[in-house]
Amino acid sequence: MDNVARKKLIQEYYSKRSKNYDRQKSRTWKSSQGFANEVFDTLLTALTGFENRLVLEVGVGSGRNALPLLEKVKPELIGLDLSKEMLKQAKTKMSSFKDCLDLIQADGEHLPFVNHVIDALICMSTMHYFAFQGRILHGFRDTLKEHGTLVYGDLTVHETDNQEFFERLERTLSRAHARYHKPSQMKRLIDKQGFHISEMKTITYRKSYSALMEDKGRYFSVTPETLHRYIERATANARDQYELTSTEMTLFYTVITAKKEN
Repeated sequence: MDNVARKKLIQEYYSKRSKNYDRQKSRTWKSSQGFANEVFDTLLTALTGFENRLVLEVGVGSGRNALPLLEKVKPELIGLDLSKEMLKQAKTKMSSFKDCLDLIQADGEHLPFVNHVIDALICMSTMHYFAFQGRILHGFRDTLKEHGTLVYGDLTVHETDNQEFFERLERTLSRAHARYHKPSQMKRLIDKQGFHISEMKTITYRKSYSALMEDKGRYFSVTPETLHRYIERATANARDQYELTSTEMTLFYTVITAKKEN
């Protein structure tokens, strides 16, 4: 699939998903079965002291991260997203912060800013949609001020998954994503683009197959039987890596905090 077609597909996907997005994500971002507050607490720590400073979130979505940041950190926040419907959700949710919030429908691959204007840039659960992730990180670096902060977070592949079990699982469920990486691969990509990594952690959590279907598969007309056939064919290595059972699996979310180097 070419880049333009993928972006159109992403817009269609989130247009359909926008009304249920927060409820679906709460299974992971707020429950003990998921990673509860651990990811957001890492983000909050990274941005402590950014009150009244300019923070950009690429892939702001419904404002799941942006709203608590506005409440707790109080930055000047710009939220950018490809989906008009997700931005509508964010606008409603954050209406009381309109004096310190701008929401922009735009493509993170072509940031609509001059260089060296942003104090901190957040990209959570979004990088896997970009086909050219090194180029994206280079653009992020250009947008940040000297010593600006980058916070990356996303699903990652098990470090020893060399048979691409997770990639093939995602292709079974969804046509929208471009590529997931191992934590070590993301570290190298971020290092290569001129960032110094100050913290990196990978958080494990459990995800049911029914939740995977609700979040992804059903939007792409995938049947539960198709998913279960794929799981049943998993190798012994994949079963160990992702702790597969008949109903759920372990997934991995990596968060990296980095500073732009001179």
